[in-house]
Amino acid sequence: MLPTITKIASGKSYRISNEFSRLKEFTLGVHEKFDLGGEILRGNRNVVKKIITPDGEFVIKSFKGMYFLNRLAYSLFRKSKAERSYRYSARLNDNGILTPPHVAWIDCYTWGFLTHSYFVSVYCPYKTLHQFLETSEESDKKSLYRQLAAFTLKMHRLGIYHDDFSVGNILVHAEGDDFKFSLVDLNRVKFQKINYKKGLQNFKTLKIPPQDMNILLREYAIQSDRSPQHSINTFWIHQKRSSLLRAFRKRIRYYTVTPLERMLAGKYF
Repeated sequence: MLPTITKIASGKSYRISNEFSRLKEFTLGVHEKFDLGGEILRGNRNVVKKIITPDGEFVIKSFKGMYFLNRLAYSLFRKSKAERSYRYSARLNDNGILTPPHVAWIDCYTWGFLTHSYFVSVYCPYKTLHQFLETSEESDKKSLYRQLAAFTLKMHRLGIYHDDFSVGNILVHAEGDDFKFSLVDLNRVKFQKINYKKGLQNFKTLKIPPQDMNILLREYAIQSDRSPQHSINTFWIHQKRSSLLRAFRKRIRYYTVTPLERMLAGKYF
């Protein structure tokens, strides 16, 4: 059973897994200490760091890149990305889908608005799929993709859809001829009924060569008792349409929502 969310006077809310209750002091100090040390694993808009402590090695993801409208929504209506990551990690593990063990989430507020959000998990030494593919032999790829297709199909049959199913968010560990997969960056996971066509489109964010993608799509189709060639054709047609639509939406946002968000962010923060 999850412990009760705790509100504290310094403008923070948090939750710590029962298994890691000893890390309360560490968790509450994350915001003040995050920029002072640790190894950066990913340094784009959301910074991910590996922190070594006497209690073990942990990964802290800092959700910093929040526009004003997002801050308002997360402060008043929606659970933060860190809290969602924590909850979804627990739910995935309960369903037999591996993720690095969740430790805690912590949200920091200024004047009632969410300004920083952190998700803490146990460090997993697995390689990302991107790193694994860089060093793997061509002869291993078919087996890898066959097992990745089986892993993905299992997720879909459980009603689990990772909306950023990318080579950086899938961790891989080889054990002989078998591969184990683990998911990270969980705040964009969705739980819903997934039909076959939607399942195919879950691969759209995987940046792998087209010939590799076709192997993966073929394996997914075979294991789903569907036509491999029809599945491949369907995927690529949808991929082309999605790329055009995404470019159009990005351009519209640049001239409408983005200027408003920048103006509000500059005025209030």
